[in-house]
Amino acid sequence: MSFAMLEHLTEALLFPELKEYWFVSYVGLVMVIIGEVIRKLAVVTAGRSFTHVIRIHYEDQHKLITHGVYR
Repeated sequence: MSFAMLEHLTEALLFPELKEYWFVSYVGLVMVIIGEVIRKLAVVTAGRSFTHVIRIHYEDQHKLITHGVYR
């Protein structure tokens, strides 16, 4: 999210001619923010069960999360 915000601000400040259709840029920026909020909620909801590693075998400390954003 930080890099997306940085890119948006850099283009808006240094190359404003690239932002011909401002509403498209703002819709994209809102989508990035919403996506990042949903991702953060998913990580917090999963807690210790969240991992970036795809598991093939079941581990005892992991459990299926069926509440919050995983509902």
